[in-house]
Amino acid sequence: MTKLLFVISAFAILGLMACGASTDPADESGEVQQAHEDQPTGIPMPEIDYWLEITDSIGVEMGDSNLVFGQIVGAQFLPDGNVAIADMMKSKINVFSQQGSFLATVGREGSGPGEYLMLSTFAITEDGGFIVPDAMGGKLNFYDQEYNFIDAMTGFFPTPPIMISSVDEGFVGLKPVFEQTEDEINIGMGLYLWTDSSDHDIEYTMNMVPFDMDDLTSSVKTMVFFDTDLNGHIFTAPYSTEEYVITSLSMDGEEVWQIIEDHPRVKKSDAEMEEERELLRSGMAATGTPAEMADHFQIEEYKVFVGGLSVDNKNRLWALSTLYDTPVFRVYDCATGDYLFTAALRTDETHENVTVNVNRYGITGFEANSQSWPRVYIISPEDSTLFL
Repeated sequence: MTKLLFVISAFAILGLMACGASTDPADESGEVQQAHEDQPTGIPMPEIDYWLEITDSIGVEMGDSNLVFGQIVGAQFLPDGNVAIADMMKSKINVFSQQGSFLATVGREGSGPGEYLMLSTFAITEDGGFIVPDAMGGKLNFYDQEYNFIDAMTGFFPTPPIMISSVDEGFVGLKPVFEQTEDEINIGMGLYLWTDSSDHDIEYTMNMVPFDMDDLTSSVKTMVFFDTDLNGHIFTAPYSTEEYVITSLSMDGEEVWQIIEDHPRVKKSDAEMEEERELLRSGMAATGTPAEMADHFQIEEYKVFVGGLSVDNKNRLWALSTLYDTPVFRVYDCATGDYLFTAALRTDETHENVTVNVNRYGITGFEANSQSWPRVYIISPEDSTLFL
């Protein structure tokens, strides 16, 4: 059950990377063609205040093995301006300069100190260190800013957190939860604060559903998107195709503000649903899981309202909307929840399915299910004053 929970969680992350992508064409006015009558698979683009553009990339189709990626699951700017890239298939995190020069590797595959058996994500600490979960190894690995292994935290049940964000007190993480009674088995996700041990200090939310091997998608719906800021706030949004909700919590779990907005529900196209299915299959191949397990995931028919939360260097919360044919962000003031502006990534036929990650040090992107070869994109605002 522990391995199954991690597989569900890892593929939930992979699926969420592609949940906002689209292959449906749009004309210059932003009007999206409909795949079926009375079943819209897109809506007109909102007014965009700031555009983002791809300015460079890291990765090659053939050549230097450090630059040939398998299954990218994460890419983040570091405080020193370098870029860290996590590769699930090759089970390693490599660090590059912005110009694409290989610099170092953080940890390695294995079961020993500083090693991990399966890689799905990583987090950056304020001083440039790394926290790397290893669900198959049952631990979190900690590395300093020089990429040296420091320590491991063990004792999590049934697995360590699969998504994490560093805070002053420790780290906030989303963790698979498991509960068995005489009558049923329940699984889901919980969001917690940890400080100095595997026993969590605070529970922020926990969502559980009955375990059903023929309906693993129901467990994905217990996911929560989240991020933290430097002022001790946690921002959460449920995986929801029903409502647009973002909540700010204090570190002790008290609600600070909540955003509820009215947006239309949007169906995915057949092509989008098949892309997600292929992404699950490729993720299973990367982890050695039987590909037929993908058949137990019923792809969600509607797009998720909020597909990710990120905090930038000006303490602004970037909420990814997956309703459109390109990544669109509604950006809010972290302190008040006030809406500030809308930003979007310019895409074309060769960059249709880019997953965008905004953090305090810059913006990266990658295609979880690339039609060419896996690479990481360096993304910049067209208006250079956006982050000044």
